[in-house]
Amino acid sequence: MLAHGAMNPTVILGSGQWYRLFTATFMHFGIEHLMNNMLLLFLLGQIFERAVGSVRYLGIYLGSGLAGSFLSFFYMCLMGKNDIVAGASGAIFGIVGGMIIVILVNKGRYHGISAKRMLFMAVLTLYFGFATAGTDNVGHIGGLLAGIIITFFTYGIATLIKH
Repeated sequence: MLAHGAMNPTVILGSGQWYRLFTATFMHFGIEHLMNNMLLLFLLGQIFERAVGSVRYLGIYLGSGLAGSFLSFFYMCLMGKNDIVAGASGAIFGIVGGMIIVILVNKGRYHGISAKRMLFMAVLTLYFGFATAGTDNVGHIGGLLAGIIITFFTYGIATLIKH
């Protein structure tokens, strides 16, 4: 994984390979890791893309993935860790966070999904991350927060003003 672009603090700082913060979001540790991420993206991604549009969707997805990678990198540097990290989970958590904003600015419900259900899904997904060994929960939280913030500024404010 490291030879193909996974994120690692020593490689980033030692060789200046900052692109790894981005490339790591397209790599996965096995088919199960990939399928879990794709299932969540399939179930939620279409609804979210319909709500915010394709261009915003892409920006929120990529921005959340990058933010998750950066927060994970920063945390590892602070804690003296040197893990190898990969996966789209930060980006997917960004879609979850973005969907929370979409639901909230649409009066607590969007296409049959309530705010309570979406918050429950976010908490449950975070819980599974904390319950599974080897999961980069800092990247998940970074992606979730980035998704909330980016969606609020690119979609939420305009939608609230329009309504």
